Amino acid sequence: RGYYREITVVSLGGKALIERDLPIRIEDVPAWFVRLIPLDTPEGKALVMVGWQQAASVSVRSNPGIAYAKLWRTTMGTLWWFLVSLGATLIMGLIALRFVLRPLQAVEDQARAICNREFPVQKKMPWARELRSVVEAMNKMVIKVKEMFEEQVRASERLRAQAYMDPVTGLANRRYFDTHLQHLLRSPDEFSAGALLLIELSEFKRYNEQRGYAAGDQLMREVGMALGKICQQGQGMIARLGGADFAILVPNASVSETERMAEQISSALHDLHDQGLTEAEGAGHIGVATFRGHETVAEFLSEADMALRAAQAKGPNAWHHYEGRDLKRADIHEAGYWAERLRKVISDKSIVLCFQPVKKCSDSTLIHHEILLRIKEHDGSLLSAGTFIPMAEKLGLSVELDKLVISRLIGIIEAGGGDDSRFAVNLSSAAVCNSEFVEWLCDELQRVPAFAERFMIELSERGAVGQLEALRYLAERVGALSVKVSLDHFGRGFSSFGYLSNLKVDYLKVDGSYIHGIDQDKENQFFVQTLAKIAHGLDMKIIAEFVETQQEWEMLQSLDVDGGQGYWLGDLRCEE
Repeated sequence: RGYYREITVVSLGGKALIERDLPIRIEDVPAWFVRLIPLDTPEGKALVMVGWQQAASVSVRSNPGIAYAKLWRTTMGTLWWFLVSLGATLIMGLIALRFVLRPLQAVEDQARAICNREFPVQKKMPWARELRSVVEAMNKMVIKVKEMFEEQVRASERLRAQAYMDPVTGLANRRYFDTHLQHLLRSPDEFSAGALLLIELSEFKRYNEQRGYAAGDQLMREVGMALGKICQQGQGMIARLGGADFAILVPNASVSETERMAEQISSALHDLHDQGLTEAEGAGHIGVATFRGHETVAEFLSEADMALRAAQAKGPNAWHHYEGRDLKRADIHEAGYWAERLRKVISDKSIVLCFQPVKKCSDSTLIHHEILLRIKEHDGSLLSAGTFIPMAEKLGLSVELDKLVISRLIGIIEAGGGDDSRFAVNLSSAAVCNSEFVEWLCDELQRVPAFAERFMIELSERGAVGQLEALRYLAERVGALSVKVSLDHFGRGFSSFGYLSNLKVDYLKVDGSYIHGIDQDKENQFFVQTLAKIAHGLDMKIIAEFVETQQEWEMLQSLDVDGGQGYWLGDLRCEE
């Protein structure tokens, strides 16, 4: 039946009477398995009897093929069961391990969030005692880091308020007003034209004597709030100069806009009497002076003061506009002229890009170039951006100018122009809020990767504070494409520093009003150094604007500032 390999019958004389052999056949069993497990088949012997006499002997040797086949099937069956069991055990083990180690992933996410200037606290605690201890320790650290950051911010804001804010009204004080005015009059890109309004309340000393200092402080606050409502659309800096004197500095305002503002202030002063805050109908007077691009600080203030004295001679709540011999120059180019001029510039693409280097404080090597926009005049001279950009924003043409600058810069990079540094472009507030522009910009960045690697976006702090969500969205979109983002003129306003922790920007450019004469100004030194510590704690770098002297540059190098920009470090280089 195939269970034996050999059967032999031998007579008593040793002669083989019968021999039967069956070849060993091992089907479906690999040769390596046979060699691995050798089977020694035993030989069985027996006597063949005829009655009581021995007739022969028979020997039988079994066939190992059947044994190999059964052993192979059994081995394979056992192996498959083992593999299935092992796989199931591994899967269950991985699931259990993932469940047990899930809190560690949350801890990792928490650590990454801290690096991204966020401070999340895990509320769900793991059941494992060891992991629970780790999560609790991380939560305590996050809370402590957040408290340290917030305390540092509060201390910085408190010291800034003491140095630059009026404690009664919360407006800028005389010190901040003076340094800010000096800076702007030296910066044609920011203040090429504008106006100064001086407001003085009448007989404020007698008011304090009759009603008390608390009532006087309340009157100052009411006046400050009234002026704030008039300037609520973000134009103009309001300051209390001391006593009953206020000032409003309005950049890039035409004569008609300035006079309309003066009329609104006059009405607000009259309302103080109607509200019972003043006894006399005449609450104060307004003097107006227009900056025409060449006045010194002393001349500008003197013209506004002369206008104020002329207003006082006119009567209650009167205003007067100082009429210098060049006053009408400011009204020559109104909206109609600029609309036509700027549309032609955009259609002809007749802009000029100028480049100014930004250098490291540590070794004065190049960080990037800032792009400054110019328009060529008929006589070949270049018109600064401070002259036409405000009008472009009023006419709704700023987004088109932004696109034109970026397209020109892409062309320069694609043509192999410039060095390998980055280029920073100032975007208008309208562009940041324009979803179509954001999509266009991201498409261009993806189309030209070399441009994305060398592109930086700058936005003024005043514009950023008013549209944090839009800026946060833009920063996330372009940040994924290797683009850096910077806040320009930081510190010009009195907004809280707290919003920086949730804003993914790479650079803060300190306003030039803090940099001018910083080597002699202890309070500005302290402010810049404190700001640098806050920024570095948020993984941001600090750049100082308008560095004009070697002494300023050396002082900045000692205040942990990362870089600087200004004519001391490099002149403008414009396209031919």
